[in-house]
Amino acid sequence: MKSGNSEHQLPNISRVSGQAEYVLGMYALTLVMILAMVTLQILQYKADSDIAEDALAASALAALDVDPYRYGADHMLVINDPEHAMEIFKNALKANMDLDGDYRPVSGNASYVSGRVSVDDFRIYLVDGDEVTEYRVTDTGTVSLSGLYGEMKTPGGQIVKSAGCYAAISFDTKGFMGTVVRARKDAYAEMVADPLRIRDI
Repeated sequence: MKSGNSEHQLPNISRVSGQAEYVLGMYALTLVMILAMVTLQILQYKADSDIAEDALAASALAALDVDPYRYGADHMLVINDPEHAMEIFKNALKANMDLDGDYRPVSGNASYVSGRVSVDDFRIYLVDGDEVTEYRVTDTGTVSLSGLYGEMKTPGGQIVKSAGCYAAISFDTKGFMGTVVRARKDAYAEMVADPLRIRDI
């Protein structure tokens, strides 16, 4: 079909409609692919987070180096050397997260860790009667603080009920499109000496 001017043709409506459908289809496919990539990245973050939390919790539990003789004598959970407990924690952390002596990933197994893992906080808690003692171990030494049973809390907000270990770490992790994000994890592990008393809190 031609207009009054024989040199100009009217556009083919079916052809234009087909092109619009094609373009919209490509946009929809691109959107679906982006959403799928973002969803997979979120699932990867969740899996990596769970792995790091499990490794940290296991390392904190390993640090509970309780004196077996004292526990055998009067059922008191006592950690005689908080600084030695921190060394146990660090060694366990390196083994659990597959890190070298400088706290960097040994292999690609710990792909969620990008760079050095930093131990930001380490504390040991001991309960003696109605008194709770917190030992914060740092590179410069150990600082102790006392509080009342049922009132002393870890930095993570957990109420201290028995001998326990609190630890916090941080590390860089690669995110979407290669972005690097600083991740921080903390965990509290506790040994129960008197289950009846624990239930009272």
